[in-house]
Amino acid sequence: MSSPQERPAKIHRDKHLSVRLTQDEKERLEELVKATDCRSPSEFVRNTAMGYPVRSVVTHEAINELRRLGGLVKHLFLEGGRDDPDGQYLATLQELKAAIHRLGRES
Repeated sequence: MSSPQERPAKIHRDKHLSVRLTQDEKERLEELVKATDCRSPSEFVRNTAMGYPVRSVVTHEAINELRRLGGLVKHLFLEGGRDDPDGQYLATLQELKAAIHRLGRES
């Protein structure tokens, strides 16, 4: 499939498609919808099937948890006498900072 397309401008949709799901599948679909910017299961399925972008919704709790983990890494670095010969602490902090920045732009 090609790269994601732009969502079309708001248009009137008058055709219906019925899909049978198990209760577990329905619950899973509803969980997926809640984690995105889609307003309904129909919108989620349509966007996914048509290759339109579906954005993940990032909670502030997730960003705060990444910040907390960064603080713990920094604490371990300071408690360890600021010794980081192989650069693992610095690399971890840089990755956490980059992830927070990416997630902050998407929310």
